[in-house]
Amino acid sequence: MVAYVDKNFSLACFLVLLLFVDSSYARFNTLVTKDQIHTICTKQEINSSFCFQVLNTNPEIAKLDFPSLFKFVLNYQAQNISDTLKQFKLSGGYMPGVESQYSLCIELYGYAFENRDITLRYLAAKDYNSVNTRVSGTLEDIFTCTDDLSTMKPIPQIFMTESNLIKELSKILLVILECFISKRKEFCN
Repeated sequence: MVAYVDKNFSLACFLVLLLFVDSSYARFNTLVTKDQIHTICTKQEINSSFCFQVLNTNPEIAKLDFPSLFKFVLNYQAQNISDTLKQFKLSGGYMPGVESQYSLCIELYGYAFENRDITLRYLAAKDYNSVNTRVSGTLEDIFTCTDDLSTMKPIPQIFMTESNLIKELSKILLVILECFISKRKEFCN
């Protein structure tokens, strides 16, 4: 009789522990829903049509949790930064050590591209303040580049367009980070 009660008690404890672990795991790994994408894309500072285009066109997003969605958007942004950096170098007659009309943007885009790996390390360490600082730094670098581009005659529209897309991706990243990963309610209301 004692062995029966002891065995059932152990089984009950194991089941309670399993439920606790399973529910806490599920809480941190919930998949992104369409309603949450809508929340992200309808924030005041976000270009809604671009956001929906990025987040609704890829069916893989439905299989992602928020940290994975953040990585997806960050990698998409890094690819855009890399492609635009190559265009800057090709268009400006880039040679290391030689000044070109796009030197400032080439330097800033280089910094922005390097930020990706650092940002991923901070995200893995759950250092969300540093993630925010890195994403905001990329946003500021691209703003500085577009300010520089706007002084050129004629204004290189292709670079302005690409820079604006990269800025929008930074804004999306900040909303995902603040509202759904670090859960700062004051930012999300």
